[in-house]
Amino acid sequence: MSSSAITRTQILSTYRTITRLIKGLPSNQKPQQQLASVQESFRENTSLTDPLEIKSSFQKAGEKIAYYRIITPKASSSSTSGSNGTQRWVYTKDGAVEIDGEGKARLNGRVISNWDGKNLDPCSIKTHQGQLKRMGFANNLHAKGLF
Repeated sequence: MSSSAITRTQILSTYRTITRLIKGLPSNQKPQQQLASVQESFRENTSLTDPLEIKSSFQKAGEKIAYYRIITPKASSSSTSGSNGTQRWVYTKDGAVEIDGEGKARLNGRVISNWDGKNLDPCSIKTHQGQLKRMGFANNLHAKGLF
């Protein structure tokens, strides 16, 4: 068997991928009919012996995977508690609290900060100074003409 030969494991993996993608389709796209069609085509190809025919049918299966990946909707990630058991937590001085439901908006809509646009943001200044130091500008004496 050459290294380019398609193994049984590759074929089964391809079949499982296609069936998993089909099962994720909405009911208006008739996943049962599509699954039956895929099962039938894989069963028809079990008797193939010519390596070129096997390779072409395997390539067609890969194209089907690409198509099903395009049309299968993604899982919704907007829920607060994921399907894999993840939860949202808030850590405060009093300890950790689990968040249930949707987030809450601020009552007055104002953000508490000492930066209002008229003065310099201390965090931005610190970041800027760190970047200048990293780039080799230890001070600005060269710009003032002092050496």
